[in-house]
Parts: sequence; structure tokens; C-alpha cells
Amino acid sequence: MPWCRQCDRLVDDDELTAHRAGSDAGEDGIGDRCPTCGAELEVDDRQGARDAPLKAPWHFKVLVVGTVVYLGYRLYQGIGWLIHHA
Repeated sequence: MPWCRQCDRLVDDDELTAHRAGSDAGEDGIGDRCPTCGAELEVDDRQGARDAPLKAPWHFKVLVVGTVVYLGYRLYQGIGWLIHHA
């Protein structure tokens, strides 16, 4: 998979194909540039890159924290309701 160090992301093959259609880069992949920033793309097929642990995206972490806070508040409300209605 082509990787853009400047954008710090993988470039999808569909993006690359669409970008190639508008440029004079060949199909051999040499000279491919990022469609977003124009930086030279790297292709890394080493085994170490595949074995690296994946990090959870930041928005997933925010979702987990929000869910824990919400459920904690609902637990607090439920305990308060039980105390007043028991």
C-alpha cells in the first residue's frame, strides 16, 4: 500500500488511480505522488510493518470515554432512585 509521510496516511488505490488519470505518471508506480499534498509516496511491504500493533483512532477513544461517563451517571441515577423508592 502506498504511504504518504507528509499526510501520515495510507493512500487508497482508487485515489491513486484517479490521480494517475490526470497526470503523466506511468502504471509502474514510479513517480507516484500523493493526491492531497503532492509528496512522493512510499511503498513498504516489509513484514515488520504488517506485524506492528494497530492503534485505536482518537474518535473511538472519545466514544469509549463518553459511554463510560454516561453509564456511570445512569448508574448513579438508578441507585438514587432505588434509595428513594425502596
